[in-house]
Amino acid sequence: MSINVRLQIVLFLISSILLSITGSLVWCYLNEIQPGQFVQILAVISLVVIFLSHGLLRSTRMSIYKLKEGTEIIGNGNLEYKINIKSKDELGQLALSFNKMTENLQKITISRNYSDSIIRSIIGGLIVLSPERYIKNVNAAICEMLGYMEEELIGMSFDKILAKDSNFKFVEMNGLIDRGFIKNTEGTFLSKDGKYIPVLFSGSVMRDCDTNRGIVCVALDITERKQREAKQVQLLNELESVNQELKDFAYIVSHDLRAPLRAISSLANWISTDYADKIDEEGRKQIHLLIGRVHRMNALIEGILQYSRVGRIKEEKIEVDLSNLVKSVIDLINPPKNIEIYVENKLPTILCEITRVEQVFQNLLNNAVKYMNKPEGKIKISCRKEGEYWEFSVADNGPGIEEKYFEKIFQIFQTLKPRDEVESTGIGLSIVKKIVEMYGGKVWVESKVGCGSTFFFTLPDGKTIDNAGT
Repeated sequence: MSINVRLQIVLFLISSILLSITGSLVWCYLNEIQPGQFVQILAVISLVVIFLSHGLLRSTRMSIYKLKEGTEIIGNGNLEYKINIKSKDELGQLALSFNKMTENLQKITISRNYSDSIIRSIIGGLIVLSPERYIKNVNAAICEMLGYMEEELIGMSFDKILAKDSNFKFVEMNGLIDRGFIKNTEGTFLSKDGKYIPVLFSGSVMRDCDTNRGIVCVALDITERKQREAKQVQLLNELESVNQELKDFAYIVSHDLRAPLRAISSLANWISTDYADKIDEEGRKQIHLLIGRVHRMNALIEGILQYSRVGRIKEEKIEVDLSNLVKSVIDLINPPKNIEIYVENKLPTILCEITRVEQVFQNLLNNAVKYMNKPEGKIKISCRKEGEYWEFSVADNGPGIEEKYFEKIFQIFQTLKPRDEVESTGIGLSIVKKIVEMYGGKVWVESKVGCGSTFFFTLPDGKTIDNAGT
């Protein structure tokens, strides 16, 4: 029942009382009824009217009280409170509207809390600017970065936290307004204590119907990255210096050391030839030993030069058919008749510096031939695809290597036997390791004493053109 209907009923009841009183007076006069009886009738009618009116007014007053109480509770922040008015009159409809309003406010509050949680959890510093570039909102990360409290930053001009001499302050921010966004642009912030902070900055203009509503900015502190870059530049400069020293060393080795070796070798050969009849057997042995040492020293110098060239002297990378390359290396080595070198399966074509890969196979095959101790030597070359890599192997049935030497043999100048027993510079496997690792691969050995050794090395598939069977 609506409030208007209730008021109309109350007015109707009051009107009825007045009419009843008038009618009763007339009726009593005509029927000669005593006033006492009239008063009794009038009292009964009045009580009924008052009771009905009170009930209607009390119901309306309770609804108004509930509505007032509910609005106060909601106004104090309790958005979960519901006004309990079940009537279908205007007060009930008003209560229903209040309940729907609180539900919408609750959803908005939850959404805002969710957004605030996201903003707080962003690792980078987040700044929301007004169209006039005053700070409206920030997250904890930017406060920690700049050393300000949140309330100190709110309302501050964005220009105040930019380094005065920063090109970013004038050029990039104006570009942001013109283009609508900038991405991953380096700039410099100025902290509260005057410290310069390099940042990687991204920003986007918030537009509504071509109207600038503000700017959202994200800044990442790249101080550590800048320090690493500076360290990298320093290391590169040091590396250039070391490379220059290596070049100078290679020049000295190549020219200043080889010249006296050639002279010693020539002099020893001249003495052994011209004074052969005057030198006894012991003297001839000593001269022969001297010439051997000169040759060893020359080989050692050549090995050092080869090792120094790896990674320093670049060749053009070309497509190289390893089947043809390995065949050429075998012909160059020219193994003894009792040693067989064969390729088990077709090798792939790879994009590489031909001299470097040739050095890898030449050193591995040379070692296998040099240390072979079996009457019938077998050296097998094979390859297979392993994930994103080609895996190559050179296996022999030679003397084998103890496991404790598996790492040592790849170190420069390391040999397993005295040089007087097997002539070796100890540089070959070091060159193999350096070349393979330069291409992003790895090299290792598997061996059992008395049963032979297998040397493996890998090259990434991304550097190969596959024409091999897998």
